[in-house]
Amino acid sequence: MSDRLPSFVEPLPAHPNVEMQQKRARALLRAIHGGEAVALARLTALHPHPPAAGDATLADAQLVVARGYGFPSWAAMKRKIESLVKPPIEQFAAALRDGDIERVRALLAAHAEVRAAINSPIGPFGSRPAAMVKTNLPLLDVLLAHGADLNRKSDWWAGGFGLLESDCTPEQAVPLIARGAVVDVWAAAHLGMHDRVRELLDADPSLVQARGGDGKTPLHCARTVDVARELVERGADLDTRDVDHESTPAQHLVREAPDVARFLVDREAWYDIYLAIGLRDRSRVEQALRDDPGALDHRTWHGKYVVAHHGSRASTPEERDGLRGDIYRWTFGHNLSPLDVAYMVGDQAIVQLLLAAATAAQRLLAAAARGNRSGALEVVAAHPDVVARLSPDQLRVLPEKAHANDTEAVRLLIDLGFDPRARGPEAAEAIRWASFLGNAELVELLLRHDPPIGVRDRTFGSTLLGWCIHGAVHGWRSDTGDFAAIARMLLQAGEPLDPAIVPTGRDDLDEVLRERITKRT
Repeated sequence: MSDRLPSFVEPLPAHPNVEMQQKRARALLRAIHGGEAVALARLTALHPHPPAAGDATLADAQLVVARGYGFPSWAAMKRKIESLVKPPIEQFAAALRDGDIERVRALLAAHAEVRAAINSPIGPFGSRPAAMVKTNLPLLDVLLAHGADLNRKSDWWAGGFGLLESDCTPEQAVPLIARGAVVDVWAAAHLGMHDRVRELLDADPSLVQARGGDGKTPLHCARTVDVARELVERGADLDTRDVDHESTPAQHLVREAPDVARFLVDREAWYDIYLAIGLRDRSRVEQALRDDPGALDHRTWHGKYVVAHHGSRASTPEERDGLRGDIYRWTFGHNLSPLDVAYMVGDQAIVQLLLAAATAAQRLLAAAARGNRSGALEVVAAHPDVVARLSPDQLRVLPEKAHANDTEAVRLLIDLGFDPRARGPEAAEAIRWASFLGNAELVELLLRHDPPIGVRDRTFGSTLLGWCIHGAVHGWRSDTGDFAAIARMLLQAGEPLDPAIVPTGRDDLDEVLRERITKRT
């Protein structure tokens, strides 16, 4: 290391902050790229293998900052700062999420407040530490040695979940039960433990309608017909709605346990067109169309398929009258029509039945959503004014398809005359979702159609470039999207660039943005 090293080494500030150090690293990188003498000297003195100034990345700058405080790496400095400023409980939760057994042990040994939180709701949706690590048995055993209770339910507003009640396979349940997890009525129904369900109901018949996680009854959790039959014969209400999603047992089970959902519908549980399609039951699809003339206009997560409580409070019967709950949003997908679900299920007889009953607009939307160009053009040829007559809700299909990262469907919808600037999820246009998802092909397409260059969105107040950067750093497809190409296209289209956003945390993006900054200066 250079003889000048001591002049650049300093102690951590009295009140260290990771975010501030991140800003220091970004500022240092800008100075290095700008050729500032002091910054270049720091790079040479502190970096074990200093790169050329033009090749330096944010990771290089972070390493220099960390070594300037005497740490071997950015990660080591970050851990130290967090140990000084982040409350021990937050450190504990982070260590549990990371599966860091030694860190968990150290925190439990060092902090009485961490030991006291061994059963506190510190995880997602109010989950307890044991639930956070239930598939990591060595780490779970560390928690058990410190008093973790496997039978404390989560602290969730709609009803707490037990360790075995959901997201737990029968195989995963075996070692948990061996360690003391009690199989309650919801867990028994979920795991298909018929004898245990019978035993529990014999001891307490009221359990048949008891509320568990999300406010579900045991029948919502049933995964076998034998268990469902036992519950129904004991008086379970076929159409009780859970608290969170306000949906019936059959609605919940139509994808995960269709044989159970079919059993319930055969016992005269309520059903709608989505349930009938999911069960591939043509006669009930026909009946649903007769009972509900507007059935083919329904969409999951819209219209009737929402909840009245808005995620904060239980609804009254008056508030939710006519609503059907939002569970189909999770079982089938967002913004899907009955025709979309029929195609997804793959029952061609039901698809043809629905097409025969559909309007021109409904057939067009179904064809376009699948990227079926010939089918869509056939509808338009027979009904030239069909697109012009679509409602604003129906026109949302274009940004919804961009949200779903479906390039060909968006291309087809544009060719059919749909508005590329229509707003969909988060009141955002299709090009914002394409930028966020790193879909360079779709961005290139949408840039030809009056894009909102330099315009900030209504929900987050961000430009197209901001959506691109956020998607690259924090998005769902940050590992696969071509964000550098998108940034280059946006800048060429006139998107404004604030030099202060560089570095972004993505070296590929930073290279593109620095090129533009250099050309501008």
